[in-house]
Parts: sequence; C-alpha cells; structure tokens
Amino acid sequence: MRDLNICIVGAGGSYTPEIVEGLLDRAEALPVRALGLTDTDPHRLEIMAGLTRRMIAARGARIAVRAENDLRAAVADADFVVTQIRVGGMRARAADEAIPLRYGVIGQETTGPGGMFKALRTIPVMIEMARTIADAAPAAFILNYTNPSGVVTEAVLNHSDARMLGLCSSIPTMQQRLAHLLAPRFGDIRTACIGLNHLGFIHRIEAHGRDVTADALAALARLDTDEDPLFSSALRTAAVLGALPVEKYGDLYFHRRAEVAAMHEAPRTRAQAVAEIEAEVLAEAADQCVDTKPEALRRRGGDGYSSVTFDTLDAILNDRGREIVMSTLNRGAVRDLPDDAVVELPCRVDAQGAAPLPAGEIPIAFRGLVQAVKAHETLTVEAAVTRRRDVALQALLAHPLVGDIDIAVPMLDEMLAAHALDFR
Repeated sequence: MRDLNICIVGAGGSYTPEIVEGLLDRAEALPVRALGLTDTDPHRLEIMAGLTRRMIAARGARIAVRAENDLRAAVADADFVVTQIRVGGMRARAADEAIPLRYGVIGQETTGPGGMFKALRTIPVMIEMARTIADAAPAAFILNYTNPSGVVTEAVLNHSDARMLGLCSSIPTMQQRLAHLLAPRFGDIRTACIGLNHLGFIHRIEAHGRDVTADALAALARLDTDEDPLFSSALRTAAVLGALPVEKYGDLYFHRRAEVAAMHEAPRTRAQAVAEIEAEVLAEAADQCVDTKPEALRRRGGDGYSSVTFDTLDAILNDRGREIVMSTLNRGAVRDLPDDAVVELPCRVDAQGAAPLPAGEIPIAFRGLVQAVKAHETLTVEAAVTRRRDVALQALLAHPLVGDIDIAVPMLDEMLAAHALDFR
C-alpha cells in the first residue's frame, strides 16, 4: 500500500488530538506518512501542531507534520481531507443558542434555528473550500465533520465537484452499544437505520435473519437504564414509534417542552460550557510535557469520531465494501425523499466512495417529521447560496421546532443582525 497524505482543515479545533490518536492507533493498517494541518487561527494551529508532533514522537511513528495557513498548500496531494471548521466560533454558537430561547424555541447548534444559522454562515465557506480541494487534490475524499453535517454535505455535493462524505459518530455508536446490550439475549444482531443526520432512527433489528425489533426494544426497556442512561428517553419514544431515535437529538423533537424548560433553567448555555472545556483542552495541548490526548477532551463529547474516520479510510483504501452509516446523496435509496437530498443511511463503502443501500420507505410514524426537516434543510442550502431573505424565512418557518410565522419573522431578523448576515 502506498504512503498516505491526510490533511485536517480546522486543525486548531479541540477534536484534532482525537483524530491523531486514532491515526496512531491504526498506524500499521493505514501507512500515513504525511499529515497536513491548517486553520484560520495561527495561534491555535501552532498549539495543535506542536501537540501532534509530540504525540507522534511519543509513539515512535514516522509521520511528517506540516502546518500551513494556506488551504491550497495544505491539501496539495492529499488523499483524504478531514473538515471540522466552526465559522464564527463559540461567540456565534452562543447567539445560536440564546436567541431562539427568547422566543420559546430550542436553541441548539445543529438543530432548529441555531443549526440553520450555523449552516447559513458555514455553507458559503465550505463550498469555496471544497472547490479549492477539488482543484488542488481532485482524487481526495473529504470526510466532513463540520456541523450541521448533513446540510453542509448536501450543499457541497450539489454545488461543487468535490467528493465528500458526511461522517457522524452518533448512530454508529448506538449500533455498537445495541450489539453489546442485546448480545446475551439475541447473539449477533444487525441494525438498519433511516433518516437524516441528527434525525436518524434505528427502525429494524435482526438476529439470524429474523426481525426481532419489537422483542429487542422490549428487552432494552427491561434493562437497568443506569447501565446505559442515554437510552432511557429514546426508549420511551421507541415504545410509541417502534424505532429508536438518535440519542440526545431525538429529545429535541419528542420532549421539546422539557428540553426548552431545561435550557431556560440551566445556569449556563452549552456554548459557555464547551468554551470552558476547549480552553482547558488548549491549555493542556500547549503544555510541552503533554504528549497524549488532553484529559479535558473526554468532557467535550464526540466519542467515536476517530473510529468512524479510520473505518471509512480503511474501507476506501482496501476496497472492503464495508457497511458504514454516513450522509450522502439519496440517489433513490429512500423512496420518500428527493434523489439530490442528502440522507444518513447505511452505505457500502469501497474504493469508489460511499453508495447508500436501498432503504425503501420511511416508516409512517415519523415520515412526516423527516420530510419536514429535509424540506427545511434544502431551503437552508438555497438560502445560503442565494442570500435571499424570503427563502431563509421559508426555511425557518418549515422547521417543526418553529412553525409559527409570528415567531419566525422577528427571530429571523434578530439572528441575521446578530451574525451580520446581509440577506435581501
């Protein structure tokens, strides 16, 4: 196997050590010899580049690290590019969370109004980046973690020639935990999911070729939720829908009043909490004695990122035809959604990239919700590309967490002003 060149865009971000650790853990299977790092913040880039070099040296690996301020130089000759940017930083995220709450609407960075405005800021930047990457490294695959991942991936795939795959650890992590929890009762299981990024549903569980979904959900409900507390709210919803919604994000839709109340009562926003954690991560990373992943990163979230990243690399490089859940163009896989919409589904991943596996119809119990959110996402992409206020208003109104024009109009204007976005 030839030597590999990987680039991380947004390398000043706190998840970079997670990716580097995963790369080192799989050094024998994936012969990475060059790692490019780039970021718009030179201070953060310098800190993370230093930590990366120390982590590599501590493991005795031979990987050349280069830090570049220029994107084109950083991605030149790359085989894979990992994108993890945050346009506007934590200050913008804080506004995304706080402003909707003043209107009684959930404020969250990837869902609802907050996710929409993160997309409006991010999509133009990501399209330009993708075009640069496609020009400088036309054979490269872009592995995207920039949120909202599904919306960003849809924009890039429909407005550039870049080869992008939208990755997220949420559903793959649920699949792994389900396999562990259900093994004593069912042995090896196979799970199927359908939906969108951060609005996915595990709707079929099979054991030995037999559909055991109802029995498996009942068995999970009997387990002590202290063993796996994140499943508790999802299981309450699953009892109604017959499918497990993606953890944490499903609560935003199915327990929205409780979520809004909790956000109002919280002593600080999630953005404030994450900003404090990231400051700790950066301080640890800057310590010349630190040569491992910072301890503070464990409180940041995002477990499983490196696993999904390198499972995908391995499947492409070795033409494995492996099944991995990710976001890609629908291409008829889901009959209830347009072909050019991005969906999150099990895909066959091989040397050609990712092809979504046929999924049929979305179960009717949550079909309308998924279709409504997809309409919102596609309108958001159009608004980001055209800079049209009327389309942005349509996108905001279409989201099920909003759905009230008397709220949508003033909220839109306040958020446009807060982020200095000029939409006409």
